[in-house]
Amino acid sequence: MTDWLNFLGWTILPQLVTNWIQIIYYRLVYRAGADLPKRGQPKYELHRRRIFVVVVLSYLIYTIVDAVYSINPNYYDELKINQDFTIKEIKANFRKLQLEYHPDKNQEEGAQETFIWLRAAYDTLTDPVKRYAYDRFGTEINNWNNCSILRDYLVNGLASFLGFYIGTGLVLFILNVLGKGQFGRFWRLVVFLAIACLEASMILHPKPPVITSLFLSRWTIFEQIIILRQLFITTFIAISQVGPVLFPSDEIIISPSLANLEALSRIAVEESKNQLRASFQPFQGNITAQKELEKKMESLLVETFLYQNDPELNKMYSQAYQRVVKRNKSQ
Repeated sequence: MTDWLNFLGWTILPQLVTNWIQIIYYRLVYRAGADLPKRGQPKYELHRRRIFVVVVLSYLIYTIVDAVYSINPNYYDELKINQDFTIKEIKANFRKLQLEYHPDKNQEEGAQETFIWLRAAYDTLTDPVKRYAYDRFGTEINNWNNCSILRDYLVNGLASFLGFYIGTGLVLFILNVLGKGQFGRFWRLVVFLAIACLEASMILHPKPPVITSLFLSRWTIFEQIIILRQLFITTFIAISQVGPVLFPSDEIIISPSLANLEALSRIAVEESKNQLRASFQPFQGNITAQKELEKKMESLLVETFLYQNDPELNKMYSQAYQRVVKRNKSQ
């Protein structure tokens, strides 16, 4: 539901907010009775482009920040430990939290659910295989309880990975077929494939890549993947909207050209028909001449067919033509 709302926001909000801001801007800058720029005038369109770019970039920053801060607390946060914790630290913190939220000692609403959650976090992070899987896939692995070895976790996690990229790839393909989001489509595909390779490396490699360790080390690998995916989607939605405004296409609009070409073609066809009628005008009303013309046209058609399809006849005609040319030269 959130993804649909986000998409709807990108579809409606930038244009709507741009209209509001431009109206407010003109009311603040121009005095009452002044000649305001009108829609379609260069000055109006310049103001609109600038406001639209600022609105889209602001909304892009908002969606990225919102995606980062809307990530739910992970097991490390719940147990109040860093990702490089020691066994002594996790045991000590879990013991304190266990005493705080144990159902026998804490009767508050939600305490039992928190205790169960903390127990699952402790069991996961103290098991090397479960911790490896959790760091890369979080708790979203299908059939988590049926996984026992690392291979089981990887198979289930990679199924989710492939599902996301196959689905996103199909969406990009459909948009391309429909002619939507044409601006920057080459680089969108390149970055899409690059992020897919980066995510595969993050999942399969024992240590996270250097690039994510430098900028996203605060989060676990699966949280980094969530951020990268959101960054990719929102950034290219923003680019597809801002790009055509900042860099308007110089391509010629072909619809009028096609209409002109169609009109010229019709004129040419009519002219050809008129010339053909004029050529056959002398034969109208003369039955004998028409029959003679039909015989000659049939003979010409047969000779042309044989000339094109019979190599021997083609060779014979070529030799005869060369003899005629030599005779004319000698004369």
